Amino acid sequence: MSLEHWAWLGIASQPGNRIVDDILRVFPDPEEFFLSGDLGIEKVGTINEADALRIRATSLDVAKKAIDSAENYGAKVITKESPFYPQNLLSIKTAPPVLYVLGDETCLNMEPAIGIVGTRRMSEYGSKMASVISGGLGSAGALVVSGMALGIDSAAHKACLAAGGKTVAVQGCGICKTFPPENVELKELIAANGAVISEFIPDDEARSSFFPIRNRIVSGMSLGVCVIEAAARSGTSITANLAFDQGRKVFAVPADVNRSTSQGTFRLLRNGAIPVADAKDILSEFGEDLIAHLDLEKIEHRKIEKNPEAKNERPEKQPKHVKKAPPAGLSKNAAAIYGVLDRIPKNTDEISDLTELSSSAVAVGLTELELLGLIVPASGRRFVIA
Repeated sequence: MSLEHWAWLGIASQPGNRIVDDILRVFPDPEEFFLSGDLGIEKVGTINEADALRIRATSLDVAKKAIDSAENYGAKVITKESPFYPQNLLSIKTAPPVLYVLGDETCLNMEPAIGIVGTRRMSEYGSKMASVISGGLGSAGALVVSGMALGIDSAAHKACLAAGGKTVAVQGCGICKTFPPENVELKELIAANGAVISEFIPDDEARSSFFPIRNRIVSGMSLGVCVIEAAARSGTSITANLAFDQGRKVFAVPADVNRSTSQGTFRLLRNGAIPVADAKDILSEFGEDLIAHLDLEKIEHRKIEKNPEAKNERPEKQPKHVKKAPPAGLSKNAAAIYGVLDRIPKNTDEISDLTELSSSAVAVGLTELELLGLIVPASGRRFVIA
């Protein structure tokens, strides 16, 4: 079975198309189907004329070009026959014939894998809960899977990385592209501490039609999907419904039902989603055989502090620009970075020189400090203490 023919099948059948299952049922080897021509199309029996025209029009050169583009970018190409292909994904309908992988393909089968999804327009509460849950999962040793979108997805990836965990981002564009473009640095961090994957042609730009197709992989790779915040009708709700259909556990974080970004989670809870408040709530739903290797003691319960202005008592006045004491459990790199920051903005190169840490280690440490509210960004990608 050649890699080119697997890639050809993914392109010719189109991502998410049910005919890929029908083809592989009749022709387990894509090369046989490719060589069979019209007789093969007829033998499958469920291929309509539009799909047949596309299959005939897709040459093997297109597949070779896709593989070359991915490999030149530094990505690997794995097929459904590869031991690195996510085993959970094999059980869903229309599983991709190939995946393009940037990063560590060995992490794709880490267990348990938990999908974290939510709105792009997250509230402060949603951001904090994404940090609590994803950071807890990452610190325990679970795999966090999300879609690298703005909002909850990005917050989940960052919190997992800050906790020293592994995370996988499923892109709604080709592996050689980045969407949203603001997440170029985040994509690099994820690839260095997990993996970024895509089933689309490597040079394909993001399209609105790609995201619902992408979502079935987020849920399909995961044993459970946790919805942090979601509007009544949203891509997040689509992912949750896909998870239900795929027989995955679905979790939802309770929130203010008057918020528009809570309507989707409220509906999921009414329909049987499991209410959760932290990573332990999620992991406790799985058997001992799945979580025995995890270190549950490392789960960090990040306290969601109330706004001092909401308290009846007046908060104590503090001297201006006094550095907060770093919380217990701060990673070694984050502590080193925090030690060199003050009220004078410093960029990442300066921080790297002062701490003797690599640029990737600085980026992860800054993310951890920012999520904990210990630092704030200044202009020009510089940082100061909060």
